[in-house]
Amino acid sequence: MKEIWQEAYDEVKGVGWADVTNYFLTNNISGAWCGSFFANTERWNALPDHLKVLFNMMMDSSHYYRQHWYWGGEAKLRTTGTKMQLTTIPDEEWRQVELEAYKFWDEVAETSPRAKRVVEIFKEYAGVMEKAGKPYRYS
Repeated sequence: MKEIWQEAYDEVKGVGWADVTNYFLTNNISGAWCGSFFANTERWNALPDHLKVLFNMMMDSSHYYRQHWYWGGEAKLRTTGTKMQLTTIPDEEWRQVELEAYKFWDEVAETSPRAKRVVEIFKEYAGVMEKAGKPYRYS
């Protein structure tokens, strides 16, 4: 079996990975778009309120665009694309990958208070998705 790639399908196609790999892995470690924007706290606090509002609007717009990009573009590529075959690791095996990811998140959380808070948010989200079950979570 040739390599398996897990990333946004349209990104994989766009950068050429679809030309050298045969399979696209459909399992997802988080289950949703997790785009993030980071700002230096000191610089953020120095911004006037109207620029903070503008930045927040830009973030919201970007997330909205991403949702349409993934569900409009990626869904079409997944169903009509010809370069990669979709493949999925069985739930019981994928659960092991998720458990290892949680261990990695714990390691990241130890690096700083901010990292700890981000990991807490990821874990909270993952817990909600796991409890929600299908169609929100496929494990």
